[in-house]
Amino acid sequence: MFDLEASYEMFLGILGVLPETLLIAITILALSTLLGVVLALIQQYKIPVLVQLTKLFKLFLRGTPMVVFLYLMYYALPAIGQFIVTLLGIDYNMNNMSPLVILIVTVSLTLSSFQSEIIRGSFLAVDPGQIEAAQSLGYSFSQTFTRIVAPQAFVHAIPDFANSFTVAIKATSLGFLITVIDIFAQAKIMAAQNFRFVEAFMMVALIYWGIGILITKFADRYENDVRIK
Repeated sequence: MFDLEASYEMFLGILGVLPETLLIAITILALSTLLGVVLALIQQYKIPVLVQLTKLFKLFLRGTPMVVFLYLMYYALPAIGQFIVTLLGIDYNMNNMSPLVILIVTVSLTLSSFQSEIIRGSFLAVDPGQIEAAQSLGYSFSQTFTRIVAPQAFVHAIPDFANSFTVAIKATSLGFLITVIDIFAQAKIMAAQNFRFVEAFMMVALIYWGIGILITKFADRYENDVRIK
């Protein structure tokens, strides 16, 4: 039978891990966005060789389930890192790499392939006439990008960035598979300790739902404020 008191205790217990979960998701969003910008610029300006590699990279990430990629990185990333640091002559044991780092790298790489499409779309939404006008006024490439393209593209991308942040939060739940504790992992641990699985998963679902609503509301309000300015 559903126990309200146990649900309340679990809700508080899961909330205690929420700051760490949000910090992981923010880190993933920042890294995936930075990599997404690089991928988008490579495709936008069709840089030889790199554009082909970018397409292959995105094709691989889109076709590979994230859980498979996570396990692949869990076992392969320390070995790859060890090879690189050995090549560079650095005395460091990469086999002690934190599962948290592996989770962040895995989800950031996967999300970057989708972020790059969002960013490309937002670049294309900028009126080409404004770019031509800036060039006719003598603006350099970097000035045109930072003063004309990037500010307008960012506004177009706000709703999609909000969705990406929600995806990043939900993706942290895969961390439980490699011993990273987020709100889902905390719910699973508490459920196993008290045999209250329905209460635990209902509470964590409510928290995910609440976070999603808050992110959407905040993004909508911020977008409206920016567009008015």
